[in-house]
Amino acid sequence: MDLSIIIVNYNGAPFIQGCLDSVFGSHTHHGYEVIIVDNASRDGSVPILRACGHPITLIENATNVGFSAANNQGVAQSTGRYIFLLNNDTVVESDTIQCLLDYFTGHSDVGIVAPQLLNRDGSLQGHGSGLMKWRYSGKKAIEVSFVTGAAMMVSREVYLRVGGLDENYFFYNEDLDFCKMIQKLGYSIIYLPSARLTHFGGLSTATRKRESIVEGYRGGLYFCKKHYGSSVYILYRFILFFDLIPRYLMNRIFGRDQSALAYLDIMKLTILGEVGRRV
Repeated sequence: MDLSIIIVNYNGAPFIQGCLDSVFGSHTHHGYEVIIVDNASRDGSVPILRACGHPITLIENATNVGFSAANNQGVAQSTGRYIFLLNNDTVVESDTIQCLLDYFTGHSDVGIVAPQLLNRDGSLQGHGSGLMKWRYSGKKAIEVSFVTGAAMMVSREVYLRVGGLDENYFFYNEDLDFCKMIQKLGYSIIYLPSARLTHFGGLSTATRKRESIVEGYRGGLYFCKKHYGSSVYILYRFILFFDLIPRYLMNRIFGRDQSALAYLDIMKLTILGEVGRRV
């Protein structure tokens, strides 16, 4: 098998059929398989997947094991030479998969190739911070330091050398860590604007505000601890704690209780410093 497409699904009923239709409507001469790992969805998306009309492998988890662990599950069941990690709230253009695969030919030093992301209105969606959006506005392939986990293609060899996605990240920051680990191995990360897809964004976390806020910060703390050492980690916790105090107070004053509780949870994390895998 040339390619394994891994899609993690969590409450993806509004988008998963469209995602699969676009994947199976792709124009490519490579053989591929599609593996979907469902993280205990509760919105009726599993029946949609069972009746989707496409030849997929469906793995149904009894609990939500997180984005990183679910992707690793899918990869463990796959056979492709290349792996395409794809969000469930995406629609690929017909030549996207072929463009990504073609780029690997003759580029043995490449670890990841990622497509251009578009919003639902067709406007450009940057990888990561909106401040760096300009980096992704060109038409030529460029080397970048980071691409989002919404859509990234990687060789199986590199994926296994890195050890897969770090499962200490439940969701958020796992893509940043993955890119960092690949660069440490000496591979480059390529943004390929000739390959395009629409990414709707925010689907899996739309109804989990408190948890989403906490996981974003917890993942950032873990990333700092993992990659920058204890001294920087202690300093970062100290600065972050005092940055969180006004955020907590403002949300409490304006009655945004879930957000206020989230910032209180994060303040506790900065004090304790225990930011390993969420249980």
